[in-house]
Amino acid sequence: MTTIQACAKCRTVLLPGQQGCLRCGLPAAEQTQECSTCHRPTALEARFCPACGQRRGQRSPMPAVDPATAPGPGTDPVDPPPTVFAKVRSPNRWVYLFTGLGLAVLLTGITGLYVVQSVFYTPERTVAEYFSALSERDFGAARSLLAEPSREGPNDRGELPLIPLNASYRPPSAAEVTSIEELNEIELAGVPAGADSADWRSASVTYRVGSRTYREVLYLHRQEQKELGVLHGWLIYGGVNELTVPIWQDDARVLINGQAVPARDRYARARVFPGVHEVRLADDLLFEAEPVVMEVGLLEPHEARLRPTVSESARSEVESQVKAYLDECAASTDPSPEGCPFSWIALGPSRTVQWTIETYPELEFKMRGSELAVAGWSGRVNVAYSSFGGTEDDFDTPFYVTGLATVVDGKVTFRSD
Repeated sequence: MTTIQACAKCRTVLLPGQQGCLRCGLPAAEQTQECSTCHRPTALEARFCPACGQRRGQRSPMPAVDPATAPGPGTDPVDPPPTVFAKVRSPNRWVYLFTGLGLAVLLTGITGLYVVQSVFYTPERTVAEYFSALSERDFGAARSLLAEPSREGPNDRGELPLIPLNASYRPPSAAEVTSIEELNEIELAGVPAGADSADWRSASVTYRVGSRTYREVLYLHRQEQKELGVLHGWLIYGGVNELTVPIWQDDARVLINGQAVPARDRYARARVFPGVHEVRLADDLLFEAEPVVMEVGLLEPHEARLRPTVSESARSEVESQVKAYLDECAASTDPSPEGCPFSWIALGPSRTVQWTIETYPELEFKMRGSELAVAGWSGRVNVAYSSFGGTEDDFDTPFYVTGLATVVDGKVTFRSD
């Protein structure tokens, strides 16, 4: 069997009988030294083993080769597997799954908030909810949508009461928002100082109250307080009007939709929602007035005029008391009964007379503040007396009655002048 040899320096195959390496020129018979790592013959002047690359003269960190498995001379050694510097870990698919799910939830939340803000927290929806609350007579819901104006702002009603929505109130109908606009310079001049124009909108609305169609403008202000921490709602700035009722006395009690309204300087004033309101006089022992139905919008001033008259019960009570007063006077035999509206100058020996009311005066009433001025001018009384010579005689004479009717201890009381 022929043994194939290789160049000890470059590992080029040497043919049988070849004297030197055809590639590097190393003589075939040149002395060699065994590599300490792979045990292959290596030229003496070689600095590195041509088989395994081990530096000559340096102890290999690699473990010793088992002689039983070491490659024999003239054969290529099997290279050991490379040492791993750092193992690259494959990402867990759950990491990708949860990361994608979190991003999807975040994106969905942002999109959902945008949709909620764009659909449910808009000036249009606030106006729609306002008129819906009015139609349902929901006083609390309607009031919650109002931005109560400050004392220095427009639509300031001071401390005037806001009238509730009861059965006598008739709400607007066919309400519709026709446009939402940003405020112009003139409109911005009417809002509180320092306000940001981006926080204000004007809403053009149409609605019907009774038989009339109103075309008006509502102003809306973005809330400073956020709902759910991120959403800004809108409130209607103003949104109510003032209803004024002139009165004849400061202690007169006026009712708007059944709610008592305080009076000051001969006027009863209150804030009211747009709609139809009933104005009436509260129960009074002296006066009464026909109720007034008022159709109220948002912009025009409104005034309800009651026309008070003497109540039938007061008239009847005063007439009864005047008759009793005159009957008591007529029962006297004194020619000049004290405190009575008639008298007679007795002539002759008679010192007594007899009075008989022939016609009771027809009473007239005139309002004088919280009292009634009472006057009767057409009364007639007959007085019988003894004339000269002892004969009986009588005489008819007119008389009149004046006085005041007031309420004392909860009763109508007449007092003559």
